[in-house]
Amino acid sequence: MQTSKLSVSLKLAAVSAALAVCGASFAAAGPTAAASGQENPAAVSGAHVDKAGKHHKSMHRHMHRHLRDAAMWVPGYGPLGKDFVQSLALNDSQSALLDSAKAEQKEARAQRRQAMKSSMKEKAEQVKSGKLDPRAALKQGEQAREKARSERSKIDEKWLAVWDALDATQQQKVAAHFSERAEKFAKHAAKRKEHRQQAAPAVEKASS
Repeated sequence: MQTSKLSVSLKLAAVSAALAVCGASFAAAGPTAAASGQENPAAVSGAHVDKAGKHHKSMHRHMHRHLRDAAMWVPGYGPLGKDFVQSLALNDSQSALLDSAKAEQKEARAQRRQAMKSSMKEKAEQVKSGKLDPRAALKQGEQAREKARSERSKIDEKWLAVWDALDATQQQKVAAHFSERAEKFAKHAAKRKEHRQQAAPAVEKASS
């Protein structure tokens, strides 16, 4: 019964977080679309657009920092920060699994960056020489994606081992953390929606 409740809690948190991220993406498109329209509407709603733009940039920086500083991942749900992971008080066995997963992920990222650099260099040389091969490029791209999926699966297995090693109390604490985070995302999404609704009448009035 406890496992079932935990699963439901995590799923609800993940869905809420996903909806919040979608809302952030939609909010990002809004100001851009408004700015690319007629000059007068943009001028009238400039304060709202500027405020929304700054809010989006701040949110983007926060998300980037959150991902960069991730100390642990729960596959399918997202990252956990260093301070929170420390609060879980992992034992030696759990810490060893965590370190192994982090090392695997770091190595995979390094290999992925190197592969991207090599691919970009190769394509730049092809463009320079005027000898393009779109079919080969598409095939290479598909091979790279397949390799990335395979690597991701291996890393996910490492993180799943970390998750399985947590006791019930630790897992419940993680679930509560994700639920709290999802609630914060939902509040941010509501504020962005409110800003868009406030800006809409000014834009419509100026464009009429």
